[in-house]
Amino acid sequence: MRRLLFWLLGVALFLGALILGWKLAAANATPLNVDLIGITLEGVRVWQLVLASMATGGGVVGLGASILGARGWLLRVRYRSTIRLLESELHQMRSLPLAGATEALRTEERGAAVLHGESAGAADGQV
Repeated sequence: MRRLLFWLLGVALFLGALILGWKLAAANATPLNVDLIGITLEGVRVWQLVLASMATGGGVVGLGASILGARGWLLRVRYRSTIRLLESELHQMRSLPLAGATEALRTEERGAAVLHGESAGAADGQV
């Protein structure tokens, strides 16, 4: 049911655009002479000028949107590669031993040995 409703809505919009376009062309059929910088166009109807200006404006806006979209895509690609590099660097840093970690480990072993009643020399392997 919903699909049928959307289909009918699409057909109605298409027919409405056709009718409005037909009325626009019939009401603005007056021929004009257009003087451009180096060209003179004779007998151009007003509706054709309106359609050409709308198409030109849409093309300019579409070009601008395409440029901005391509810029955003390139920035995303660059950021993703930078993030991958930073993540790999972080992973490499995590796998490095900590500075002074062996001293801290020996101190912990001595402390644990003293708590269990052993001598500090026995914890280091010295008897």
